[in-house]
Amino acid sequence: MTSHKKRKLKERTWKKHPFLNEKGIELIKRFNPARTFLGIGRYAPYKDYGEDCWRIGYGSKKLGKSYLRSDDIATEEEINIQLEEDLKIFSDLVSQYVFVPLNKNRKAAILSFAFSIGINSLKTCRLLELINKSANKNELIKEWSPYINRLWCSGGDLMVSQRRTELDTYLAPDKTIPTFVPHRCYAKKCLLNLPETYTGAPNQLKAIEYLEKKLAQWDPSGEALRRFFRYWSEKPRSLGSPKRQQDLD
Repeated sequence: MTSHKKRKLKERTWKKHPFLNEKGIELIKRFNPARTFLGIGRYAPYKDYGEDCWRIGYGSKKLGKSYLRSDDIATEEEINIQLEEDLKIFSDLVSQYVFVPLNKNRKAAILSFAFSIGINSLKTCRLLELINKSANKNELIKEWSPYINRLWCSGGDLMVSQRRTELDTYLAPDKTIPTFVPHRCYAKKCLLNLPETYTGAPNQLKAIEYLEKKLAQWDPSGEALRRFFRYWSEKPRSLGSPKRQQDLD
């Protein structure tokens, strides 16, 4: 594979906007589809109920540097570029209210959640409070899961699916952590795969190495640690992600 192709396959990053990533963009597009498709890859402006301003695509008020007019037409490429520009600004606003270190999956989940409820609602919502105080898994599930917090069910099936997917994304481990953090792994399973515990502090790496060394002494076969990881990585069932009927059949 050529170096050019390798660069294309590499995930894009936004160093000036660290809260923005491709997974967050993908979640937003999946649950907020572009509106007023005219066909042949073109989109027309629209107005949301009670608004005077024109929007296009994923809710953008601008195309480039200009505000939209009623006769503007945009291509699919243009609305995608504009969404990315809008999200650079929006993600920076979100990052002002999140005070704990997060991995990419968590940032993506919060960005999607914030985009759907708006920045003003995010500032005062209980979920943000729980995230900022590093609440445990069950507390987050009770607030985020549409199967417990019935408020989300009022938004219909798409909202239920969105909240479930965001929760699963937030709880998913960031499997790229160990490859970027070289350290001596004593255990058969690297403890850096627990994103809730990883902040990148040097002392934390020392602590993880010490704990792994002890686990290797106490559990040489690694069976206890493998079982722990299996339970830890399992998606919530009765709380966050109940199994669908076809999974049970």
